[in-house]
Amino acid sequence: MAHQNNEELIYELIIEDLEETIAIQDKMILQQWRTADAANERTYLEFLNVQASIDKLYGANGNADASWEVLDKKLSIPENPTFKIRAKKLNIGFYLRIAAVLLLVSSLGYYFMAQGKYAVISTSGTANVTRIVLPDETIVNLNAGTKIRYNKENFLFDRDLEVLSGEVFIQVVKHAGGQFKVIAGDVEAEDIGTSFNVKNENGNVSVTVEEGKVALKHEGTNQKLLLSAGKMGTFNSSTKRLALADNSDLNYKSWLDKRFNFDGMVLSKVAAQLEEVYQVPVVVRGNVLNNRKFTVANLHYQTIDSALAVISASLQCKITREKGTYVLSDN
Repeated sequence: MAHQNNEELIYELIIEDLEETIAIQDKMILQQWRTADAANERTYLEFLNVQASIDKLYGANGNADASWEVLDKKLSIPENPTFKIRAKKLNIGFYLRIAAVLLLVSSLGYYFMAQGKYAVISTSGTANVTRIVLPDETIVNLNAGTKIRYNKENFLFDRDLEVLSGEVFIQVVKHAGGQFKVIAGDVEAEDIGTSFNVKNENGNVSVTVEEGKVALKHEGTNQKLLLSAGKMGTFNSSTKRLALADNSDLNYKSWLDKRFNFDGMVLSKVAAQLEEVYQVPVVVRGNVLNNRKFTVANLHYQTIDSALAVISASLQCKITREKGTYVLSDN
């Protein structure tokens, strides 16, 4: 099991371990994960603390009714008999799964949940790039503020990935199962052995192909496009039209690989791109500096500090940090 790339599976094993329903072979996997890193063991202990808190809530005497009255008072929940009846039927696994979601959001910047036959993965608006490996070993990189969904029960035969919102970069692997397909709003992108970027903003979709080909279509109007490497297909949700163009955005994937190519771009736009990619506010002070042009063929740094240092040296401007915001100004 590739638990390094599927932390949600590890959390499931922790829950099964605490519920004492874990299989022997899974117990061994969990133990190896716990001993591999001190941070892993701390995560396991956090779940133990959650369980202890739940036990304390119910009380040592097992009087659930009294404990629910205490909880009602703490949460200021209005008297609602229906809520109480339903809530008392929930087992500890329910609470631990809630804890798993909270831990994922706080420590990893994303959460994994099961909704019936679907697996739903969502990243927070300030999350780092999240790498997910699908059951067929296809790699999906999620940008911040992204939500995807797939059929976890039948994925190897029905390889459909829904990009409900946000942006992903997908590296599809060859598989004997069905054709890999991405659904984004009203548009379907069918892979023909490739890697490509998909962005869904309120139903406005763009697909940019890095390698291979993608067959793009809109079911409602039966429009179809074939995208090859270096091409971009867009769908306008207002006009219901597909459009094909050369990809002129050299930085379309910078959110993932932190690579930038600036060719005479004004500094205000450079700052906006850096802010979006690194998730840190960047401000340029002064009209003259705002409109100065910056050119660099390959800016590639994992931290914004290094990227800004290159800009500062090139344009002879000053960098300061004020309350979490980077400020570029004249010397």
